[in-house]
Amino acid sequence: MSKKLAEILDKMEELKKESPYNYCDRWCERCPFETQSRCTLYQNEWEQKLTCIAHGREEDDPEITRAVMERQFADAAEGPEDFIDDEEDELTEVDISEPQFDSIRPHMEFVQNHSLPKTAQEYLERARSFLEQTYYDKNVAEEPKHHFQTISWYHTLLPVKLQMGLAGFHEPACEGDIAIYHAVGQLEICKKAIRESVAAFRHLQVDFPAFKTQILVLLALLHNMHDRIQALEESA
Repeated sequence: MSKKLAEILDKMEELKKESPYNYCDRWCERCPFETQSRCTLYQNEWEQKLTCIAHGREEDDPEITRAVMERQFADAAEGPEDFIDDEEDELTEVDISEPQFDSIRPHMEFVQNHSLPKTAQEYLERARSFLEQTYYDKNVAEEPKHHFQTISWYHTLLPVKLQMGLAGFHEPACEGDIAIYHAVGQLEICKKAIRESVAAFRHLQVDFPAFKTQILVLLALLHNMHDRIQALEESA
Protein backbone atom coordinates (compact mmCIF):
# COMPACT_ATOMS: atom_id res chain seq x y z
CA MET A 1 0.00 0.00 0.00
CA SER A 2 1.33 3.41 -0.98
CA LYS A 3 1.88 6.09 1.65
CA LYS A 4 -0.68 8.34 -0.07
CA LEU A 5 -3.35 5.63 -0.03
CA ALA A 6 -2.63 4.88 3.63
CA GLU A 7 -3.13 8.57 4.46
CA ILE A 8 -6.40 8.61 2.52
CA LEU A 9 -7.70 5.53 4.35
CA ASP A 10 -6.77 7.07 7.71
CA LYS A 11 -8.66 10.25 6.81
CA MET A 12 -11.64 8.18 5.71
CA GLU A 13 -11.81 6.58 9.15
CA GLU A 14 -12.18 10.07 10.63
CA LEU A 15 -14.89 10.99 8.12
CA LYS A 16 -16.78 7.77 8.87
CA LYS A 17 -17.23 8.91 12.45
CA GLU A 18 -18.92 12.09 11.24
CA SER A 19 -21.12 10.55 8.54
CA PRO A 20 -20.69 6.76 8.26
CA TYR A 21 -23.56 6.49 5.74
CA ASN A 22 -21.36 8.13 3.08
CA TYR A 23 -18.98 5.17 3.34
CA CYS A 24 -21.31 2.21 3.83
CA ASP A 25 -23.24 -0.31 1.74
CA ARG A 26 -26.61 0.81 3.23
CA TRP A 27 -27.35 -2.70 4.51
CA CYS A 28 -28.45 -1.48 7.91
CA GLU A 29 -29.61 -4.91 9.11
CA ARG A 30 -26.04 -6.19 8.97
CA CYS A 31 -24.43 -3.02 10.24
CA PRO A 32 -22.60 -3.18 13.60
CA PHE A 33 -24.56 -1.62 16.46
CA GLU A 34 -21.70 0.76 17.23
CA THR A 35 -22.03 2.25 13.76
CA GLN A 36 -25.84 2.25 13.83
CA SER A 37 -25.79 4.24 17.06
CA ARG A 38 -23.91 7.16 15.47
CA CYS A 39 -25.46 7.03 12.00
CA THR A 40 -27.96 9.87 11.56
CA LEU A 41 -29.45 8.30 8.46
CA TYR A 42 -30.10 5.00 10.24
CA GLN A 43 -31.55 6.73 13.30
CA ASN A 44 -33.87 8.86 11.14
CA GLU A 45 -35.13 5.86 9.18
CA TRP A 46 -35.63 3.87 12.38
CA GLU A 47 -37.64 6.73 13.88
CA GLN A 48 -39.83 6.84 10.76
CA LYS A 49 -40.56 3.09 10.99
CA LEU A 50 -41.31 3.18 14.73
CA THR A 51 -43.64 6.15 14.32
CA CYS A 52 -45.57 4.34 11.58
CA ILE A 53 -45.93 1.25 13.78
CA ALA A 54 -46.96 3.37 16.79
CA HIS A 55 -49.82 4.80 14.70
CA GLY A 56 -50.95 1.33 13.68
CA ARG A 57 -49.73 1.74 10.10
CA GLU A 58 -47.35 -0.24 7.90
CA GLU A 59 -43.72 0.62 8.75
CA ASP A 60 -43.27 2.42 5.43
CA ASP A 61 -46.61 4.25 5.44
CA PRO A 62 -46.05 7.27 3.11
CA GLU A 63 -48.22 9.76 5.05
CA ILE A 64 -46.57 9.15 8.43
CA THR A 65 -43.10 8.85 6.91
CA ARG A 66 -43.42 12.21 5.14
CA ALA A 67 -44.65 13.90 8.33
CA VAL A 68 -41.68 12.55 10.30
CA MET A 69 -39.25 13.56 7.53
CA GLU A 70 -40.65 17.09 7.51
CA ARG A 71 -39.88 17.38 11.21
CA GLN A 72 -36.42 15.83 10.77
CA PHE A 73 -35.63 18.25 7.94
CA ALA A 74 -37.06 21.28 9.77
CA ASP A 75 -33.64 22.88 10.37
CA ALA A 76 -31.99 21.64 7.19
CA ALA A 77 -31.35 23.60 4.02
CA GLU A 78 -33.13 20.92 2.01
CA GLY A 79 -36.55 19.48 2.72
CA PRO A 80 -38.02 16.03 2.03
CA GLU A 81 -39.02 17.09 -1.49
CA ASP A 82 -35.42 18.00 -2.30
CA PHE A 83 -34.22 14.69 -0.91
CA ILE A 84 -36.74 12.71 -2.95
CA ASP A 85 -35.97 14.69 -6.09
CA ASP A 86 -32.25 14.02 -5.63
CA GLU A 87 -32.89 10.29 -5.32
CA GLU A 88 -34.93 10.32 -8.52
CA ASP A 89 -32.27 12.34 -10.34
CA GLU A 90 -29.64 9.75 -9.46
CA LEU A 91 -31.69 7.10 -11.24
CA THR A 92 -32.15 9.21 -14.38
CA GLU A 93 -29.60 8.82 -17.17
CA VAL A 94 -27.89 12.13 -17.92
CA ASP A 95 -27.66 13.40 -21.48
CA ILE A 96 -24.08 14.75 -21.51
CA SER A 97 -24.58 16.40 -24.91
CA GLU A 98 -26.51 19.23 -23.20
CA PRO A 99 -24.61 22.59 -23.21
CA GLN A 100 -24.60 22.88 -19.40
CA PHE A 101 -22.27 19.88 -19.26
CA ASP A 102 -19.61 21.33 -21.59
CA SER A 103 -17.07 21.98 -18.84
CA ILE A 104 -17.28 18.52 -17.32
CA ARG A 105 -18.09 16.45 -20.41
CA PRO A 106 -14.59 14.85 -20.57
CA HIS A 107 -14.97 13.77 -16.97
CA MET A 108 -18.45 12.35 -17.49
CA GLU A 109 -17.34 10.51 -20.61
CA PHE A 110 -14.41 9.06 -18.66
CA VAL A 111 -16.76 7.69 -16.00
CA GLN A 112 -19.40 6.42 -18.42
CA ASN A 113 -16.90 4.78 -20.78
CA HIS A 114 -14.56 3.28 -18.18
CA SER A 115 -14.31 -0.50 -18.43
CA LEU A 116 -14.82 -1.18 -14.72
CA PRO A 117 -18.52 -0.24 -14.60
CA LYS A 118 -18.98 -2.19 -17.84
CA THR A 119 -17.52 -5.27 -16.17
CA ALA A 120 -19.74 -4.65 -13.15
CA GLN A 121 -22.76 -4.42 -15.45
CA GLU A 122 -21.86 -7.74 -17.07
CA TYR A 123 -21.51 -9.23 -13.61
CA LEU A 124 -24.91 -7.78 -12.61
CA GLU A 125 -26.65 -9.38 -15.58
CA ARG A 126 -24.99 -12.76 -15.07
CA ALA A 127 -25.64 -12.68 -11.31
CA ARG A 128 -29.29 -11.78 -11.89
CA SER A 129 -29.65 -14.74 -14.24
CA PHE A 130 -28.06 -17.02 -11.63
CA LEU A 131 -30.39 -15.72 -8.91
CA GLU A 132 -33.45 -16.16 -11.10
CA GLN A 133 -32.53 -19.79 -11.69
CA THR A 134 -31.60 -20.64 -8.10
CA TYR A 135 -33.13 -18.20 -5.62
CA TYR A 136 -35.88 -15.81 -6.70
CA ASP A 137 -39.34 -17.34 -6.13
CA LYS A 138 -37.69 -20.50 -4.81
CA ASN A 139 -37.87 -22.16 -1.39
CA VAL A 140 -34.33 -22.40 -0.05
CA ALA A 141 -32.93 -23.39 3.34
CA GLU A 142 -31.82 -20.74 5.81
CA GLU A 143 -28.06 -21.10 5.35
CA PRO A 144 -27.98 -20.85 1.54
CA LYS A 145 -30.62 -18.13 1.79
CA HIS A 146 -28.13 -15.98 3.71
CA HIS A 147 -25.58 -16.37 0.90
CA PHE A 148 -28.17 -15.70 -1.81
CA GLN A 149 -29.21 -12.53 0.00
CA THR A 150 -25.59 -11.38 0.03
CA ILE A 151 -25.22 -11.85 -3.72
CA SER A 152 -28.60 -10.28 -4.39
CA TRP A 153 -27.84 -7.18 -2.30
CA TYR A 154 -24.42 -6.46 -3.74
CA HIS A 155 -24.86 -7.33 -7.44
CA THR A 156 -26.87 -4.15 -8.11
CA LEU A 157 -24.68 -1.99 -5.86
CA LEU A 158 -21.40 -2.58 -7.70
CA PRO A 159 -22.07 -0.70 -10.98
CA VAL A 160 -23.40 2.34 -9.13
CA LYS A 161 -20.63 2.53 -6.53
CA LEU A 162 -17.91 1.99 -9.11
CA GLN A 163 -19.14 4.95 -11.14
CA MET A 164 -19.26 7.07 -7.98
CA GLY A 165 -15.75 5.99 -7.08
CA LEU A 166 -14.36 6.75 -10.52
CA ALA A 167 -15.79 10.27 -10.30
CA GLY A 168 -13.14 11.27 -7.76
CA PHE A 169 -10.26 10.09 -9.93
CA HIS A 170 -10.83 12.36 -12.89
CA GLU A 171 -10.77 16.14 -13.23
CA PRO A 172 -12.58 18.49 -13.43
CA ALA A 173 -15.25 16.73 -11.37
CA CYS A 174 -14.36 18.14 -7.97
CA GLU A 175 -11.70 20.24 -6.37
CA GLY A 176 -10.03 19.49 -3.09
CA ASP A 177 -9.04 16.35 -1.24
CA ILE A 178 -12.62 15.44 -0.29
CA ALA A 179 -13.12 14.13 -3.85
CA ILE A 180 -10.41 11.51 -3.49
CA TYR A 181 -11.59 10.54 0.01
CA HIS A 182 -15.09 10.03 -1.35
CA ALA A 183 -13.77 8.09 -4.34
CA VAL A 184 -11.68 5.71 -2.27
CA GLY A 185 -14.60 5.36 0.17
CA GLN A 186 -16.87 4.15 -2.62
CA LEU A 187 -14.20 1.79 -3.95
CA GLU A 188 -13.70 0.34 -0.46
CA ILE A 189 -17.44 -0.42 -0.40
CA CYS A 190 -17.03 -2.15 -3.76
CA LYS A 191 -14.16 -4.26 -2.44
CA LYS A 192 -16.29 -5.26 0.55
CA ALA A 193 -19.16 -6.17 -1.79
CA ILE A 194 -16.78 -8.29 -3.85
CA ARG A 195 -15.28 -10.07 -0.82
CA GLU A 196 -18.71 -10.86 0.63
CA SER A 197 -20.01 -12.05 -2.75
CA VAL A 198 -16.98 -14.26 -3.38
CA ALA A 199 -17.42 -15.90 0.04
CA ALA A 200 -21.13 -16.45 -0.68
CA PHE A 201 -20.42 -18.08 -4.06
CA ARG A 202 -17.78 -20.32 -2.47
CA HIS A 203 -20.44 -21.68 -0.12
CA LEU A 204 -23.11 -22.03 -2.80
CA GLN A 205 -20.95 -23.90 -5.29
CA VAL A 206 -20.88 -26.82 -2.86
CA ASP A 207 -24.69 -27.00 -2.63
CA PHE A 208 -25.38 -26.19 -6.28
CA PRO A 209 -22.88 -28.24 -8.34
CA ALA A 210 -25.07 -27.97 -11.46
CA PHE A 211 -24.19 -24.26 -11.59
CA LYS A 212 -20.44 -24.72 -11.19
CA THR A 213 -19.58 -23.15 -14.57
CA GLN A 214 -21.80 -20.11 -13.98
CA ILE A 215 -20.33 -19.58 -10.53
CA LEU A 216 -16.76 -19.84 -11.82
CA VAL A 217 -17.48 -17.14 -14.43
CA LEU A 218 -19.03 -14.90 -11.77
CA LEU A 219 -16.06 -15.43 -9.47
CA ALA A 220 -13.67 -14.56 -12.31
CA LEU A 221 -15.53 -11.28 -12.92
CA LEU A 222 -15.43 -10.43 -9.21
CA HIS A 223 -11.71 -11.13 -8.88
CA ASN A 224 -11.04 -9.11 -12.03
CA MET A 225 -12.87 -6.09 -10.61
CA HIS A 226 -11.15 -6.41 -7.24
CA ASP A 227 -7.66 -6.46 -8.79
CA ARG A 228 -8.39 -3.45 -10.99
CA ILE A 229 -9.88 -1.47 -8.10
CA GLN A 230 -6.74 -2.10 -6.06
CA ALA A 231 -4.58 -0.93 -8.98
CA LEU A 232 -6.71 2.21 -9.31
CA GLU A 233 -6.37 2.98 -5.61
CA GLU A 234 -2.62 2.51 -5.72
CA SER A 235 -2.48 5.12 -8.47
CA ALA A 236 -4.20 7.72 -6.27
